[in-house]
Amino acid sequence: MWCRCIIFGLLILASVFHTEAIVGSSSHHQAQAVLDTDGNQLQAGREYYIVSAIRGGGGGGVTIGRREGSSSHSPTVRQHSYDMNLGSPVTFTPVSNSSQEILIWEELDGVQYLRLREMSSEENRIEEHTDLNIGFSGSKRVWQVEEANNGRSSSSSSQTTRYVTLRGQPGQPGASTVRNWFRIERISKSNPEYRIAYCPSVCESCHVECGNVGIMEENETRWLSVSQHREFPFVFIRKGKALQESVKAQNG
Repeated sequence: MWCRCIIFGLLILASVFHTEAIVGSSSHHQAQAVLDTDGNQLQAGREYYIVSAIRGGGGGGVTIGRREGSSSHSPTVRQHSYDMNLGSPVTFTPVSNSSQEILIWEELDGVQYLRLREMSSEENRIEEHTDLNIGFSGSKRVWQVEEANNGRSSSSSSQTTRYVTLRGQPGQPGASTVRNWFRIERISKSNPEYRIAYCPSVCESCHVECGNVGIMEENETRWLSVSQHREFPFVFIRKGKALQESVKAQNG
């Protein structure tokens, strides 16, 4: 009898999970997938290059650098000035990735049990306006917004800039990680061109000054920073695609 009660309780629990999943998916049914330069949906965990959408003088891809004279000594995200340099590959991890598996019923030798199901590629896609972590491949840290002196201020005036650094702890959405979450928003209807925005919703009680990721030149280096007054258009190139184009150019 107690076995039936346990199974019945688990069935109710599974039903609750299923209902919440349906409600969640219906509330985001209009969400659009972020596309790479081939028109394919960005997938969590895959490697992409974030490259300027402005060709001819707009610079290349993003990578890591260190600001001279900075007191924070934080590794900071910068953009290559040369158009053909794609930079370092990154991966995207949406906030929902921590719960990307749901309970499903299976039967083995006449006994029913619950197991976790992996999400499909469609469910694993990166969507616009979704909080996500951005990290360089192979790094244990993710992008983080950090205020620091911008190097342009005089001794009598203190000016700060919100730089994009590589000091964030991945996952764990909440007050302690609120500076680690970004969003991707499309800015062109005809082409897959996007801006990277900073306006996290992972902490309802936190005060966040929203802005967009732009490029700030400092000592002839292009640094990524967050501002309310500027933005920079980016495109996403799949790593494998970039290698194919490079080989084709060398052979061609």
